[in-house]
Amino acid sequence: GGNNDNDEASSAVKEFDEIAPDLEYEVLEVLPHDPTSFTQGLTYYDGMLYESTGLWGQSKIRRLDPVTGNVLSSEDMDSVYFGEGMTYNTVDNTLIQITWKKKTGFVYDPETLKVIKKFTYDTTKGEGWGITQDPNTKLLIVSDGSSFLHFWDPVTLEEKKRVEVKRKDGSAVAKLNEIEFVHGRVFSNIWYKDEIVSIDPETGIVEESYDFSGLWPKSERNKGSDVFNGISVTDVENELWITGKKWAN
Repeated sequence: GGNNDNDEASSAVKEFDEIAPDLEYEVLEVLPHDPTSFTQGLTYYDGMLYESTGLWGQSKIRRLDPVTGNVLSSEDMDSVYFGEGMTYNTVDNTLIQITWKKKTGFVYDPETLKVIKKFTYDTTKGEGWGITQDPNTKLLIVSDGSSFLHFWDPVTLEEKKRVEVKRKDGSAVAKLNEIEFVHGRVFSNIWYKDEIVSIDPETGIVEESYDFSGLWPKSERNKGSDVFNGISVTDVENELWITGKKWAN
């Protein structure tokens, strides 16, 4: 999620030990990633990593080998769509992808990456940024760059409720971007910050905040690009993949 124009782009897959309560993380391994890929969504399921990439006229949905980072298959999106977040819907074993400004989402076959159906939606800002699924309720959770999380029915894809995300001092947390459901909490990175927050999905309260500025120092990145983006769980407990737009890892 989160965008500027195409020339302000940026993406990579970094694997790290899921952050402990003392807010420390450990980089377990650095995996190769296509540095031309404007990563918007990253989701892992059954040994396969799926990536949704953005930019007008360059958006794709791809299946990656999580070990090598190699692209196993790739499908181009229609140029009118700017690809955003994506998640695996365990209710019907499909991939669900949202787009930035067109209020349009796509349901894909994860094997072929072919579109099964197209659907429309609305959000607080009328945009789509990040999407994940609560494995307990099966509800899909969507961010749009505002301070709200939107909860959708996994079958009808209709919105059921909205929850505003706030810090413990009551201040709203805007620019919620890529999101992932981890251990009963929604993990979200904040657009243009190297910060991930852990959110209680029922109350919207931020319980923890994690600083990832040391993962790839901004001083080493291209100006105006290479923003922190992309979170995905792995098969290994307490382990996540982290990426950014146009990162090389």
